[in-house]
Amino acid sequence: MSDPQRPGPPWPPEHHNRSGETEWIPRVHGGRPPDEPFRFEEPPPAPPGNPALTWVFRIAGLVAVAVVSGLVFWYVTDGSTAKPSQPAETSQPRAAGLYDYQAHPKVPTPRVDSDCAQHAYGQTKTLLGKPGECRRVTQALFTADVKGRTALVAVSVVRMGDAAKAEDLRKLTDTDQTGNVDDLVREGVVKVPPLKSVSNGYDSQVNGDAVVIVEADFAPVDGKAVGTKADKNLLDGVCSDALRLGAQIDPGQGN
Repeated sequence: MSDPQRPGPPWPPEHHNRSGETEWIPRVHGGRPPDEPFRFEEPPPAPPGNPALTWVFRIAGLVAVAVVSGLVFWYVTDGSTAKPSQPAETSQPRAAGLYDYQAHPKVPTPRVDSDCAQHAYGQTKTLLGKPGECRRVTQALFTADVKGRTALVAVSVVRMGDAAKAEDLRKLTDTDQTGNVDDLVREGVVKVPPLKSVSNGYDSQVNGDAVVIVEADFAPVDGKAVGTKADKNLLDGVCSDALRLGAQIDPGQGN
């Protein structure tokens, strides 16, 4: 039986399959020659950029970093750093008024006592001695130049149990012959003979649960009293002006 006919052009006689030999496969020629080395193709160069645009982006980036850093710093310092506190004042500033008052040299600082009745007389003493009526009394003595003469000005602040009790005390002390809170001359803390008390001028005021009581008289000259009944209106005006000193000797009064 003869071999079937193979498609394609006839094989060269010398390339016919012989018995016992491997079939010949033609080699495809083309492409890179076998002796030519392999070459890598370099990518085309990137197109040149815009230098001005590049700097714009760089500057914008730096600005953004600075803004973010500033916000972070502000948040951290504002939340964790305590603000320095102002130094506490040792006394209330003096309000402006008609006269300039100076603490008496023998009583440079106010005297404070929770035994209110001990520093009063008459019906006022009885009232202040009742339980729950009075919490404390603060006493001070000032001097002031009043038309060339030295006035002694006694200022007392009585802290009562509440505002209603303060009103009751003021009504009582504003009434004649009912007693009052002692001034420091009456108590003998400051001796200015022949004066036995400072009571020629008077005024009072209620601030919340506190009663401010002011009395005044002229200091003796050469051991002689110089204040008279004719000075009462003048000294009453001094007492009215000195009511503002209540907040100075007892900063918490009125609260």
